[in-house]
This record gives sequence, structure tokens and C-alpha cells, in this order.
Amino acid sequence: MSNKQIELEEFSKDYRVVAADMRGYNLSDKPEEISSYSMPHLMEDVKQLIEAFGEKECVLVAHDWGGAVAWAFAYTYPQYVKKLVMFDAPHPYTFIRELAENPAQREASSYMSFFQQSNSQDELLANNSEKLRNMLTEPGIKKGYLTKEEAKYVEAWNQPNAMKSMFNYYRASSLYPFEERVHKPVALPHKVFHSPTLIVWGNADEAFENSNLDGIEEYVPNVTIHRLDGVGHAPQHEQPQKVNEFMRDFLSK
Repeated sequence: MSNKQIELEEFSKDYRVVAADMRGYNLSDKPEEISSYSMPHLMEDVKQLIEAFGEKECVLVAHDWGGAVAWAFAYTYPQYVKKLVMFDAPHPYTFIRELAENPAQREASSYMSFFQQSNSQDELLANNSEKLRNMLTEPGIKKGYLTKEEAKYVEAWNQPNAMKSMFNYYRASSLYPFEERVHKPVALPHKVFHSPTLIVWGNADEAFENSNLDGIEEYVPNVTIHRLDGVGHAPQHEQPQKVNEFMRDFLSK
């Protein structure tokens, strides 16, 4: 059983659990235009998904790019988010601060400029996605938190136009310079998100400096933070049982 299945099975006992591919990923629709991956469109996807299930609010759980969208969504449509759960997704305000002030974060994020290049997907998909496998699945398999079955990520990456669409998230972002800047960063309408928020953070994340958590209480005063030493970018993969415990405790309050 995969770690995602463990989480879905655990929380489906008490909640309606929905795990959706974001636009561009796996089997979801893959619009051609870069502008289709701008934050307003991504937030509207979340809003319409909640409404499609006949709900007025939800517990929103997110990681990485999903986390970036979830943060923006929570600060734009707070009435839809009863509680927020984040796995290694830096807060937009602290992340922008770290990019501006912390050379280590700029270095850690330098790969994003490569992702914005027009042919980056071709390089990463070459030789049966060798570079991607070396970056993402092989380390997890060696450490034991990914199984051979979960190497099916490779199949998802190789869906027609999937990798191009996934990189369009970076190309549509104006946090980094690229040749076809399509929009400005979303101006979040609120500075503070008041609903209960859980952050589970791997202290060994190579993509995001731990300093991204510094001062976060200014923007999320009702926040609970669990740091996991020796855990990398995806704590829900590396420590699924521990993450489930944190979530259970958080949701029960």
C-alpha cells in the first residue's frame, strides 16, 4: 500500500477525502497556454472543486505546488478553508522575504529558472526520465519510503504534454525571470489567515531553507508547527504514520 493510500484510507474513516490531480498533472486537462497556469486559474480550480462536491468549506491539505496554491487560496477565499494543513510548502510572504534576503534560499531555488526554459521538459524526460528518477524516485526507493509501485510517477510524467504542463506552473510564475513573463504575482487580499493551520516540515528539505518558518506567526497566528529532523521535502512520504498522528491530533481539536 502506498503512503498516499495510507493517508486516504486513514482519513476516509471520518471525512469525505478527495485527492485530485491538479491541472496539467497526470490525466488532468492540460491547457496549452502558459497563462492558463497563473495563480487565479489555479485557485479557481480549488474553489470549483469544493463547490462541485456541494461543500461550502473544507480542510485543505497540500504540499509543494499544491501548497503554493493552497496558501494563496486561503488568503483569497478564507471562508472556504475551515482548517489548513501544509507539508513543506513555504508561506508566500516568508518565501518572498527569504528569496530577497537569504542567498542560501536563492541558491536552493535556482533550479526553478531551469524549469522555466522552453525545452526543460525534454531534457528531464530523456532516457526514460533518467534525471527525474535520479532526483525524485530513486532516492525514495533506496531509503524505503517509496516502493517500486510508486515509481509509476514516471508513467504520470510521461503522459502526453504532462511534463510541459507541469513546468508551465513555473513559467507562469513571476517570482523568477523568464523570457515570457505572463502575469504579476498574486496580490493576496489579506495579510493574516486566522483559521487553524498545521505545518509539518522536514528539516532536511533541500528546496526550502528552515528559515522560511521564521516569523510565520505574524501571518498565521493560529499555527501548529511540527519539525521532523532528518526528513526531506515530502514528510507525508517519509513519515506517513507520524504525519497521520499529527493530523489526527490537529483535526480533533
